[in-house]
Amino acid sequence: MPLFLPNKTYTIPSTGHKYAYIYYPPSNGSKPTLLFLHGFPSTSHDWRFQIPHFRSLGYGTLAPDLLGYGATDKPTDVRCYLGSEMSKEIIAILDHEGLGLKDAKGSGGVVAIAHDWGTYVLSQLASRYQDRFEKFVFMSVPYTIPGRRTDIEMVNKRTKEKFGYEMMGYWLLFSTPRAGKVLGENWENFFNAMYPADPAIWKTAFAPTDAMERFITTTSPLVSSSLLAPYITEEDKVHHHSAFGSDYSAPCTWYVRGISSLGVEEEKDSIKNGKIKEKIGKETLMIATVNDPVGSPERARMGMQAGVEGGLAGGKLAIVEVDSGHWVMLQRAEETNRILEEFFETGVKGVGKSRFKASL
Repeated sequence: MPLFLPNKTYTIPSTGHKYAYIYYPPSNGSKPTLLFLHGFPSTSHDWRFQIPHFRSLGYGTLAPDLLGYGATDKPTDVRCYLGSEMSKEIIAILDHEGLGLKDAKGSGGVVAIAHDWGTYVLSQLASRYQDRFEKFVFMSVPYTIPGRRTDIEMVNKRTKEKFGYEMMGYWLLFSTPRAGKVLGENWENFFNAMYPADPAIWKTAFAPTDAMERFITTTSPLVSSSLLAPYITEEDKVHHHSAFGSDYSAPCTWYVRGISSLGVEEEKDSIKNGKIKEKIGKETLMIATVNDPVGSPERARMGMQAGVEGGLAGGKLAIVEVDSGHWVMLQRAEETNRILEEFFETGVKGVGKSRFKASL
């Protein structure tokens, strides 16, 4: 699979941040453009199995390197990573490309798809700019209802009791001032740990408090490389290192904002004043990852039931469970594409296991 690198840039007038992104307009005027939002620690290259597939079907594709990642600017001021700011910047890119507002011929529509931290931006887009999109897709991580604080201590306590390990202990490292350098100085072990062949490794080497730092600072790259997933190539690894170098401070700032719940008070006020929506009122798909140590299907169901109008009974929400680890669009690329394709074309309702054949 060739590298998919940004082919366009745009500087946001209101902030001065330069975004790099992949953009191909629809070859079929009746098809929408698919907006792909990656997570941590990634770039638009995460969508390398989706972009060519959906381009071949006539869809447009737009995949930015999100703020702090890849070839996009990398500020370390935590205020730059507010959902209100980043969602506004994505809308500015859509405006620049003339997307998200259908013309008289029905062209210009957008369907938004996100994974991991990309779902935070998608949640903000859905609450602030819902009318700009036709449908929404969340992968691994569910919709984040605006106005709710993040209590990592409580999450770790409850997941330790229920699952036997702290599901979000790694936040306590990633949100520290030294995190960017710790990860950068041990980048190869960090990369190998992030993309393991066996997702269960995260239960001991990633998720629990102090586990990630201990693993990446005490394991030899030779050993950690043996854990790497088969869907990751040497070219992917080289691309990742060229995108981040030896400092992950900017992408880690997403965790700094998250653990501090910065922006939540503005969200509460905006909901109260009717400026943003608390729930999604359009067709929404959740792809839940069954073998994901940091994102259980149960958590996905709870989040989506609470965040989409009417929940599963309302006719706007579908939840599909895939036998995959966290990186479903990579590990189960063909299966993911078929699920997405069906949702885009016909919409799917209810909750259930994926009925499509798995792929590596």
